[in-house]
Amino acid sequence: MSLTDLLFAGAPLAGEVVIDAHCHMGPWSNFHIAQDGSPAAMMELMDRLGIDASWICPHVGIGPDAARANREAYQAAQDFPGRFYPYVIVNPNRGRAAAEAEIAHWVARGGIRAFKLHPGTHQYKATGEAYGPVFEYADAHRLPVLIHSWNGDRLGGPPILAELARTYPNAKILIAHSATNWQMLEEASEACLACENIFLDIAGSGLHAGLLEEMVRRVSAERILFGTDSPFLDPRPQVGRVLLARITDDEKRLIFGLNARRVFGMG
Repeated sequence: MSLTDLLFAGAPLAGEVVIDAHCHMGPWSNFHIAQDGSPAAMMELMDRLGIDASWICPHVGIGPDAARANREAYQAAQDFPGRFYPYVIVNPNRGRAAAEAEIAHWVARGGIRAFKLHPGTHQYKATGEAYGPVFEYADAHRLPVLIHSWNGDRLGGPPILAELARTYPNAKILIAHSATNWQMLEEASEACLACENIFLDIAGSGLHAGLLEEMVRRVSAERILFGTDSPFLDPRPQVGRVLLARITDDEKRLIFGLNARRVFGMG
């Protein structure tokens, strides 16, 4: 049975490696979040779809309280081991010393496996000094850094992230929302082809027909990560978009989880 057959049968992706590399958690100030985006509610949908694990950064972290977001993410990972993995986020507006302290805090309490940054909501350029400790630590430990991005974004657009990828060649730079629209595809794929340590995340609601196929053609399936933006967005349409894409099942498997397993060092 092909992966597309599973879709039409209404069956979960059981037996496949499916890792959601771009998730949040909890409520958001001006957007409806089903069941307040609790870990239990998220996992119910994960089970129905066959998603093995999700990397999370609670919404409050991309807003005013990064420290609280990190606490909630680590708690969810503890409550649901192997299903949720925490991103560490810092608020750059608190300064470099605060970022260093937050990193040290989580290094001492179980370690850090990945970072998530949101230059847009924090209104701080990704190359700014206060983000330095994140990239320095990620570079030293070869960790992924998922960064919110958009075409034309002067704070975290793909050209800016390509600059960071060249400055920190051992860090794995994940460009979020790379499939938002055709212009974003142009900018993100150009950055990806220029830097071997850049990967493209497809989270978002704008994965238009034919866009994923073009992304695979340009950068290869090995550089693309599955993401849903759950629970900000319902994850079910995104699973369907990948399953119905005109690419091979082997390419779909890379995107759904095999790439993330490699990039995040999940064994």
